[in-house]
Amino acid sequence: MLDLNSSLLWIFFMVWGLYLVLTRIFFKPVGKIIDEREAKIAADSKRLQGMVSQVEIHTQALETQMAQARKDALQIREEWSRKGEGVRALSLSEAKEKAVRIMDEKMNQLESEVKIAEKTLEKQVAVFSEKIKQAYL
Repeated sequence: MLDLNSSLLWIFFMVWGLYLVLTRIFFKPVGKIIDEREAKIAADSKRLQGMVSQVEIHTQALETQMAQARKDALQIREEWSRKGEGVRALSLSEAKEKAVRIMDEKMNQLESEVKIAEKTLEKQVAVFSEKIKQAYL
């Protein structure tokens, strides 16, 4: 069987002493460093979440502004389009009126030239008919 002697007690105290020394020298400082790192990671994570939420808020604000800007741009475009249609219609009506005036002037000018041409032709016909009469008589 197992023989209990003083060496077992010494081993027990040495292991216990080693445990206390290692705990004080190694485990506590390493645990402290790990705790500090975990605290820093938690703080950084919290700060990151705050930054992400701020970015989301700013992004939503910018998207809202962009939507409003698009809406305003569409309204301005429609307004300018309506104004342009009005200007185009006015210009078109003025151009039609001018074309009608010019056509009336040219028709009057053409009628007067036709009358002049008819008178000239009548004179020339009269002269020509006199020449034909004289040629055959």
